[in-house]
Amino acid sequence: MTRLAAITYDGLPISSGGAHKLKTRGFLAGLTALQSFVEAVSLDVIPSNLLIEIVVGDGIPKDFSAPLLSEFDARYTKIRVRKIGTYTGHQWCIDPISLNQLVERFEHVGAIPQAGHAGPSVVIHATWNLLLFDSQTRQQLPYQSKEDYLGFDVASQHYLGHSFVYSRISEATSAHLFLSLPFDEVTADAKRLVGEIQANFPASLSTKQWKIWRLTKAKNGYVGRKIAVLC
Repeated sequence: MTRLAAITYDGLPISSGGAHKLKTRGFLAGLTALQSFVEAVSLDVIPSNLLIEIVVGDGIPKDFSAPLLSEFDARYTKIRVRKIGTYTGHQWCIDPISLNQLVERFEHVGAIPQAGHAGPSVVIHATWNLLLFDSQTRQQLPYQSKEDYLGFDVASQHYLGHSFVYSRISEATSAHLFLSLPFDEVTADAKRLVGEIQANFPASLSTKQWKIWRLTKAKNGYVGRKIAVLC
């Protein structure tokens, strides 16, 4: 049965810079903070998507980037090459074991060269799907599927029924958090869940990015409106 409503947090929106800056320094601290958060709030703790990106261009020493490009071409499956302004980013798909190995490696490699407006020249992109649960029972919360909400997309691939955290792990790590909470109203249980998420997320949640989405009268979509602060 199609759900009547859901509460979302979109923080920070891609259009506003895309992510919270974590109060960590270094690859390892960034990864550890994110893993701890996911383990605290989600029954699914394995990343759903992992990429490593090497950015090349002016100001990036070739003796730093060229060996990495050759090594990763030999070890991993290249996903794409993209333009980032005047720089070029090379991306490869990696697995969870490689994630830990690469984080340890770049933790001790020294300062990562900066690619101007493109940011650090080495970035690990990691996405976790969040399967939220009741902390008192450890039972999965219901209605955490896109199908429960008509597959409704509230933004670019931000679906009701699907919570996730996307991060850019480097010396300075950032994370974009999208929550879809299966509540029709702002209940005590909803507030408790939000409090637990905030207690474990390694940055302060925004007070302005909460909405409740209600099913339209035609029952073919949802309309969102901002709601009072939950955190």
